[in-house]
Amino acid sequence: MHGLLKKFYKSIGSKYYLDILNNLFMTNWFFQKVLRNHIEVPHPVHYTTLVAGYHNIIFNKNNQAILKSFAVSGGCYIGIADGSTLEIGDDTIWAWNINIQTSNHDFIDRNQYTVKSVKIGKNCWIGGNVTILPGVELGDNVTIGANSVVTKSFPSNVVIAGVPAKVIRELE
Repeated sequence: MHGLLKKFYKSIGSKYYLDILNNLFMTNWFFQKVLRNHIEVPHPVHYTTLVAGYHNIIFNKNNQAILKSFAVSGGCYIGIADGSTLEIGDDTIWAWNINIQTSNHDFIDRNQYTVKSVKIGKNCWIGGNVTILPGVELGDNVTIGANSVVTKSFPSNVVIAGVPAKVIRELE
């Protein structure tokens, strides 16, 4: 049965296929192709995720790890404002309910916005319920613990966690 779903999805215009559960595969397809949720995105996106500013996301569109995270990690909000980018390195994955934003209200004048790009290195793991704020740059091999708020940049090969996030372990 799963092979038929692969052929079906490819036949209706997507060059991407991910090895995900059949029911999630079809639910994502229904929301994306029939209800036109994330219609501008050329690969599956979890039906409960909101991706705003997809055209400003830079990543290897053939990287299966990233594509699978888009498809199976629900409840995410990825908001990429015009004038900024979100760069995601190869083999980076994330859990449910992450929040990545490249814009935020000014501390004093709420009518003004701060817009800064976010860069996430290669082979990173973003745990559940993590928030990454504008201007953050993460090196390669960074693990972010669940429920963390990342307010500043971190180098490669570290585990970070907390509110605000801080280094809790360095990796060799």
